[in-house]
Amino acid sequence: MASSSKKPKTYHFYAEWETDYFFTQVKDKCVCLICNVSVSVGKKGNVERHFKTVHSGIEKDYPLNSTLRREVLQLKSQLNAQQSTVFKTLDKNKAATEASFRVSKVIAQHRKPYEDGELIKVAFLEAADTLFDNFKNKAEIMSAIKSVQLSANTVMRRVEAMSSDVVSQLKTDFDRCSYFSLQFDI
Repeated sequence: MASSSKKPKTYHFYAEWETDYFFTQVKDKCVCLICNVSVSVGKKGNVERHFKTVHSGIEKDYPLNSTLRREVLQLKSQLNAQQSTVFKTLDKNKAATEASFRVSKVIAQHRKPYEDGELIKVAFLEAADTLFDNFKNKAEIMSAIKSVQLSANTVMRRVEAMSSDVVSQLKTDFDRCSYFSLQFDI
């Protein structure tokens, strides 16, 4: 029985697609600079079909060497600016969530009430106001601290999530091992 192991086809982005079809490459995807739509498979036929069907008027009104074609770099820089803004926002949200988990872990380790999260946040804001007084980005630091969610319900959910993660890791470890031993102090 012969197994048919087809080699997956690899498609490459070509720089001339930027001027010919207004497409650029963003994380292994071909993205249209005009409408920000990506094609399913980045091959010339798909890129050309999208350009001729969706943006057919552009090719007629603005031939290949016209001024609009020279604005491809401007469209590309606008797309990059949009994406960098989105990624910065995602990074800030991720950092705030991680900070919330870390504070929740400390609260759980010290067996303090979940309501202490709000107290910690207020104390941290007061300390940061003094500590970062001479910093140029003080407003950004204060905003980052304010974005950390530490309400009692949030701390409770974070502790429960960490607890269930520890339990699932233990179950996975026990499932992998053939033998294990226990030692008790009496």
